Amino acid sequence: MGAGGAARGPPRGLAVARVQFRVTVGVETLPVEVVEEGGRYRVRVGEAWLDVDARIATAGPWSLLIDGAPYLVDVVGEGDEAVVTVGGETHRVRVETGGPRRGRRAGRGAGDAGQRLAAPMPGRVVAVHVTPGDRVEPGTPLVVLEAMKMENEFHATAEGVVAEVLVSPGQAVNAGDLLVVVAPAEA
Repeated sequence: MGAGGAARGPPRGLAVARVQFRVTVGVETLPVEVVEEGGRYRVRVGEAWLDVDARIATAGPWSLLIDGAPYLVDVVGEGDEAVVTVGGETHRVRVETGGPRRGRRAGRGAGDAGQRLAAPMPGRVVAVHVTPGDRVEPGTPLVVLEAMKMENEFHATAEGVVAEVLVSPGQAVNAGDLLVVVAPAEA
């Protein structure tokens, strides 16, 4: 993906958005930082900086230009992981955004604990698919959040009943803001 990005840092000037998280692929965990400026992205993976131009589709593969090389990337969410296919190679990826129980991460075996969905990054709520009292199961769409020109749909990771919906469409949110609370399913 281009080792030439290692010497360059983030873009100069006013950054529109900056997001930091940790990504685990297999046994390797790396810090990742995404900086958007003027519709383009600089992405740091470990110590290497990459130039990325992204065309994120709501369905089907994503088109990425990484340091000038084209990639088609298919991403499918599965619980607290994503299955990412690039160039015929498939990887299971886990994204952690700061502290425990934030964003999509609920942890393995958390089915009895319900779910507290927090925004993994600043953005705008595009859609809310649930209301308090709704029964959900793993994979049920909860909220769509737009961040850095990408729409991210977040799903239930546990069976339960929606206890709270703390956002509405059009609302701006900050990283870590609580969006939806799912109480554990009663036995």
